[in-house]
Amino acid sequence: MRALANENRLRFLKAVFESKGSKGVSALAEELGIAVSTASIYLRALNARGLVDVKRRASYVYYGCGKDRSLPEAQRLQAAFAKLFAQKDLSDDWPSRMVPVLKAYGNLRRISLVRLVASEGPLAFGALSLIAYMPETSLLRHLSVLLGAGVLALDAQRRYVVARPRDPVGQALLTITTSDS
Repeated sequence: MRALANENRLRFLKAVFESKGSKGVSALAEELGIAVSTASIYLRALNARGLVDVKRRASYVYYGCGKDRSLPEAQRLQAAFAKLFAQKDLSDDWPSRMVPVLKAYGNLRRISLVRLVASEGPLAFGALSLIAYMPETSLLRHLSVLLGAGVLALDAQRRYVVARPRDPVGQALLTITTSDS
C-alpha cells in the first residue's frame, strides 16, 4: 500500500483505467503534467503490484488494465478502483483523501491491529495493549494513524472498533486485511 499512498501514482492509476486500452508512458506523462522519467517510475511501481499491465512494442512501453492472476489481492483492488473511478460524483481531491487510508494499510503492525480488532470485537486501550504485544507509545502512534484514516473508530464506550468504509477501495482493503483472520 505504501506504493499506492502517493497522489501522483493514484492519478496515473486513474488515467490508465480511463484510457480504455493501453496508453504510452509519454502520453500519460503529458496528460498529467509529469516528467516522462517520473511517470515511468510511477507506472513501473503500479505494474510491480499487479495494478496495471505493461506491453512493450519496440522501444515504446504501454500501460493498460490487465489482470495479474498470480496476485488475487491486486485483482480485488483493481475492481475496487474501477468502481471508485466510475463514480460520477468523484471529487478532484479524491487522491488526497485516499492517501491516509493507503498509508494506514501500509504497515504490518497497523494491519495486525485491524485484524485484532476485527476478530476480537470492540477493545478498550488497556485490553488492546495487553494483546497487541507492542510498546504503548508505538500502539498509540499506530492507533492514531488508523483513527485518522478512518480505518478504526471509537465507540460510545471509547473502545476501538473497525470502521465500515464507504468507498470501494477502503472496503476492499478491509476485506483483504481481515479475510485471513
